[in-house]
Amino acid sequence: MTLPQAPDPIRRRAMIALGLALGAGLYGRPGQAGAAAVDAQPLGIEQEPDGLYVSATVVFALPRALEDALHRGIPLYFLTRVAVVHGRWWWFDEKIGAAQVLSRLAYQPLLEKYRVSTGALQKNYSSLDEALNQVQHVLHLKVADARDLVIGRSYTVQASFELDLSQLPRPFQINVGSQSEWQLEADFPSASFIWKPPQSTASPG
Repeated sequence: MTLPQAPDPIRRRAMIALGLALGAGLYGRPGQAGAAAVDAQPLGIEQEPDGLYVSATVVFALPRALEDALHRGIPLYFLTRVAVVHGRWWWFDEKIGAAQVLSRLAYQPLLEKYRVSTGALQKNYSSLDEALNQVQHVLHLKVADARDLVIGRSYTVQASFELDLSQLPRPFQINVGSQSEWQLEADFPSASFIWKPPQSTASPG
């Protein structure tokens, strides 16, 4: 008869740590307020000779459950999506262009710093408020090329912001999906514009 093997010590420690995190209320505490309010500001639209650029700002306070998770080593991912569409009364809206920005917020306990990573860009901050300020602003994001826009035609910009739960470790995705504090999201007010780009000042080559 084969004797049962002793549990792997590394896995055992990991399971104990996860159990302690659950016991400490990492996934939310009874009696807490509902989903955090996210204030999506009016979009900023900039028409440039080479295309359309959009700036987006959201304002929110990080819920306690998310702050606890961050300080326990779980990075948070914030996703901003922007699209330009042309309305068609006889069919679905035509999508002219789209772009998105994914920002990763992490805490470095040894340095006591917060790091925000957006693409290849990384920056450290001394306080959570400073780090959140970067996460909450997307500036001068190119959404559509000039060649895809028709001068004099009307378009609409649509955008959304959310805490991207799909980027979390798999066990967290299962446990926090129904927790109201983790439902951090908002739709921006739609903005319409007529494409009238300025003339390029670049000299002919």
